[in-house]
Amino acid sequence: MQRSVECAGSNFRTANPGFSPAHLTLRYPGAKSRTMNAPSWSRLLCRFSRALTTLDVGQQIVRDELLFAFLQPNQRHELTFETYARSRPYVSGGEFFIEGLWSWEIALLEHSRVPRCGRVLLGAAGGGRELRALLELGYEVFAFEPVAPLFESARTVAQGKRAVVVQADYDDLVARAKGKSGRLDGLGGHFDVCILGWASLSHLTEMGAAVDTLRALRALAPEASVIVSFVLRSTDRPAVKGGAGKLRNRLRRLLGGAGAHPVPSGLRFATHIGFYYEYSVTEFTELCAQTGYAVEHFCETPYPHALLLPIAGSG
Repeated sequence: MQRSVECAGSNFRTANPGFSPAHLTLRYPGAKSRTMNAPSWSRLLCRFSRALTTLDVGQQIVRDELLFAFLQPNQRHELTFETYARSRPYVSGGEFFIEGLWSWEIALLEHSRVPRCGRVLLGAAGGGRELRALLELGYEVFAFEPVAPLFESARTVAQGKRAVVVQADYDDLVARAKGKSGRLDGLGGHFDVCILGWASLSHLTEMGAAVDTLRALRALAPEASVIVSFVLRSTDRPAVKGGAGKLRNRLRRLLGGAGAHPVPSGLRFATHIGFYYEYSVTEFTELCAQTGYAVEHFCETPYPHALLLPIAGSG
């Protein structure tokens, strides 16, 4: 049975107090029921727009599945680096750069287990947003960044300051921890804090690479606290169903038969940030435990982040 609701601003009244919003017939005060008669061109425009949306969703699925299937992890990294190389918001004067530290980053640096001074190892330093703030707070910083335009921006920030900026990536960090010569040969000495740049942990799309990176930090800075941020897999997101879900599943079966790589459950792609991995809470906590870190602080909002402390005797 339909229930009539009379709307007036934010107030409404129903003839049946047990009504469900899914079964409402809305009537405006003083209006008589009549057949809707919108112009035909407006209905055609809406249908055309829905068709374009469906096509766009389809091409995104095809794009993602082909990229997931046939790019090796190192090739994913290269495409991600190229994406950031074209991105202006991260370099000096850009939208994100001028914002400085986010509120959650400030809160982490003010945590009682984070030293207020000393040396910081900053990985994936971007264009120097975090670097500039850390220097203003009085820290000495050793930073590295793989993407050339971002590296140049960060190096400009460091000029004349207590900072060193090197063009390198997390693979170079792992190599340095293993005693191999490379772009991070100058990295040494004691570090009080390690910071993995904004969401950069999620750009390590293979779990093995994330494990190697945190273990490298543990080896090179065994007593340092670690600040990380990442993309968290939403437990509230509904599973993809309908035509989109069927298209993705069929593509994966087809590409799997053609020799495609298995797709990690959290692997994602976006044109503005490249490849990234969405962690579940369980995956993140297991990653920390596996690499000798205890999670001192964890928060999902306003952006997923954590403070890690080295577990004594686990290095």
